[in-house]
Amino acid sequence: MSNASAALIIPNDISSMVREVETAYSGYLQKHRIPDDHLIRVNYSGGKDSTATLAIAHHLFGDKVRAVMADTDNEHEYTIDFASKIHEQIGCQPVEIVKKTYSQQDFDKRRASLQKNWPKRQAIRMGAYRGIIMPSLAATDTKFADAWRKSAQRWGIDAASPLEAALSVLHPSGNSFLDAALLHGKFPMLRDRFCTDELKIQVAFDQAIAPLLNDGEVVVQWSGVRGDESSKRAAYNRFEGDRRDPDFLYNFLPIHKWTATDVFALHKYFGIKPNPLYLEGAARVGCMNCVLCNKEEISQTAARYPEHIEKHRQWEQKVRLVSRWVHWMSVGTFSPAWMKQFSLPLGRSVQLYGKTPDVQNIDWSAFYGTRGGMGAPSVDDVVEWAKTGRGGKVYDLVKASLDTEVCSSRYGLCE
Repeated sequence: MSNASAALIIPNDISSMVREVETAYSGYLQKHRIPDDHLIRVNYSGGKDSTATLAIAHHLFGDKVRAVMADTDNEHEYTIDFASKIHEQIGCQPVEIVKKTYSQQDFDKRRASLQKNWPKRQAIRMGAYRGIIMPSLAATDTKFADAWRKSAQRWGIDAASPLEAALSVLHPSGNSFLDAALLHGKFPMLRDRFCTDELKIQVAFDQAIAPLLNDGEVVVQWSGVRGDESSKRAAYNRFEGDRRDPDFLYNFLPIHKWTATDVFALHKYFGIKPNPLYLEGAARVGCMNCVLCNKEEISQTAARYPEHIEKHRQWEQKVRLVSRWVHWMSVGTFSPAWMKQFSLPLGRSVQLYGKTPDVQNIDWSAFYGTRGGMGAPSVDDVVEWAKTGRGGKVYDLVKASLDTEVCSSRYGLCE
């Protein structure tokens, strides 16, 4: 969901664009000496681009094509339903939906790690607090433990120590996204997108691709990646061997040079109704919400699908208990910014000219990360920020008056 103005769908010569895909693909097969009996697997998400890719692949190659979707357990129910029924519109085989499942053994391993390491004092290795020693999170008779129990009371947690609180939630929840966050001790972030790696890429490979490769098949993965989405994607090669098995596994980007207008024109050309989320303000379809989504997406979700906001609120309450950082910061520590203005080492007990150091408190392992200048805001804090305009101080009247009962497609899809 972006601030981009809606674009009218003007059908291009889709038939010629599909022929270009067919011609280009044939050339790649010859160049790389890929056998005619190779298999095609479409990486499917339920979004416009992967739907267009699946439609093209099936149109050209029929039942040679199968689609695979990795359900992160943080998807909108519309998307899962759409993916489970898209074969009825396209005429292809049903999409294979796979999911990562974390076992009790995974959690037992993580519990053993906490029991081994949290009783120790530990130095912070990076960031503004680098070099500071965090106290034992297992001790119950220290000043820190006494102070932490006040945090636990704020959270509604009855535990003698942070370690005890963490172990109380370190059990399989039945939700893959939440389980991944519990095991990592945090939510995914820009530089650590373990959700993509573990819940999408790896699970699709392990469950749908690797068995084919083990049987000696040659597989070409078709993905709906478009270059105009980002400079990084624009630099992708349209066809290349996959590093995981470069002689038997290949990647093809059939619509790499297409625009969103082209994609929806293809939907119209084949008579495919798009994911209904596109009729409710969505600019893209994926996790609901992605931890990296923008302000507009958050405000739209809060207005249209408050149950997903509540879901993330509940996840935060559990994930904070497995974050060593949150336990330590919940008690409060000196603000690095305050210390730096006097060029004093962080962690030193300071009383300078009658000034008391600013203390930072963090109560959350924030689902949405740092937003609006807030260090680790809760879901509720981020939702309120998302309702504001540029600068985050004044409420946006357009967002406040959002009518959730009418079509609001950003791609001109409303009838």
